[in-house]
This record gives sequence, structure tokens and C-alpha cells, in this order.
Amino acid sequence: MQRLFALHKTRFLVMNAIFAYTAIVIELSGISLNMYFYPEHFGTILGVPTIVIAGWVVIGHTSWIIYKKFGWIAGLLTGIIIDLPLEFLAFHLGWWTWIPSWSPALFFNAPALNFAVYLSVSLGSILTYKYTMKTQL
Repeated sequence: MQRLFALHKTRFLVMNAIFAYTAIVIELSGISLNMYFYPEHFGTILGVPTIVIAGWVVIGHTSWIIYKKFGWIAGLLTGIIIDLPLEFLAFHLGWWTWIPSWSPALFFNAPALNFAVYLSVSLGSILTYKYTMKTQL
């Protein structure tokens, strides 16, 4: 039993690393393509605010939990549901700013394409969890 717990703990840490790495790569891509920018007052890792990386990790884990309890559709929509109020708050509090030239279709002051990204994040999280968390006894 203790071996199984240690195995799951290790896999959970691996999941955190995968989600954090993915967040950094995708966020750096968005920053370098001038899709958005972050103000200087955030603590960063390679120019990506740590709070954004943590948000990706939370969305990844939450997508898996919701998928396990309620199925595919709820799991896939989790990233969008979490990100939607954050986009609204971010715009009004100046946490990050979208550069409007990338997408004329805005929803909650963020490009509609951003929500497709979070749909993909939830899908990727669920699939990664399904592969990583398989128990081999």
C-alpha cells in the first residue's frame, strides 16, 4: 500500500512538472508573438509570471478531477470555466493585456481563440493523466 502511495505521489509530481513546463512553453510563445504582455510587478520564471504557471497546474488537475466525476464534456469545459472569470479580472486589474491585433473576436476582453487553447489544455491534461496515472502493480 505504501509503495502504491509513493508511486502515485511521484506521478502527481511528474504531472505538476509536465503542466508547468507546458505552461512556460506556451506562454513564452504567446509573449514572443506579441499576443499579450505581462506587467513587470509579477515574479516570473523565464518571463512568465509564476501565478500564471500555477494557474495552468490548477486547471490541469481540476480538469482531471471534474472529468473523473462528471465525464468528458464537463472535464473539457473546466479550463474555460476557470479562465473566463480570470480574463475578466485580469483586464480590469491589469494583470495581463491582450494585444487586439491578433483576434478581432473578443470575449471577456480576451480573444475567443484563447478559450480554444484552454479547451485543448483540459483535453491534454485529461489524456496525460490517463496515461501517467495508470497503476502497474
